[in-house]
Amino acid sequence: MIDLVKLHHVSFAIRNLERSRKFFGEVLGLAEIERPSFRFPGAWYALADRQLHLIQASEPEPDVRPRISRSDHVALEVRDIEAVRGRLAEAGVEFREGGNRDLGMEQVFCQDPDGHVIEFVHYSDA
Repeated sequence: MIDLVKLHHVSFAIRNLERSRKFFGEVLGLAEIERPSFRFPGAWYALADRQLHLIQASEPEPDVRPRISRSDHVALEVRDIEAVRGRLAEAGVEFREGGNRDLGMEQVFCQDPDGHVIEFVHYSDA
């Protein structure tokens, strides 16, 4: 058995570092944190006590934006889902609502500039 301590980070391959920095740093307001001097471009962001690592793809990938779906996404719990809706709308980022209010949660789904799906979730009893 693996003696797991915790999830440390999530990594996304990206095509354009500055475009992704703008999205994660300016639009979402994540704090960029120190990153070792790897031999490839990237950026790290704090996700509360975890991290998001952006890694510049070494080869151009096709500009394919996957559909927003139930699978292959990262979910971030937030205190104020209305603030998320407002910030995304203000930045011109398309999003859709989840359909689980009857289960005690509100969800907002969007995509980063490379098509990675991000879910924001707020629990009613939180």
